[in-house]
Amino acid sequence: MVRQLVKVRCPCCGSEKVSKNGHNRAGKQVYNCNNSDCTRHNFVAYYSYKAYEPEIRKQVLKMAVDCTGTRATGRILGISKDTVSAILKKTKDGFIK
Repeated sequence: MVRQLVKVRCPCCGSEKVSKNGHNRAGKQVYNCNNSDCTRHNFVAYYSYKAYEPEIRKQVLKMAVDCTGTRATGRILGISKDTVSAILKKTKDGFIK
């Protein structure tokens, strides 16, 4: 049996200074970023759903600024239009938390 060592990086700052921090309700491994300058402390390395990925959330905001509708955004990104609406409601001042 061969084990592979996978280095996990923080999606916010790109630091490799991460430690394991238990599991979430879905059973996914949660990591903690140990970089003091990072604004995001806990994260999951591999998401089950596309809408949880930070890149998708950023694309939703970009498309909203370009006046793309929620239905078109959902169709293009492969997520529900209700999820697009929820992402836009959760953003404050145009920034993802």
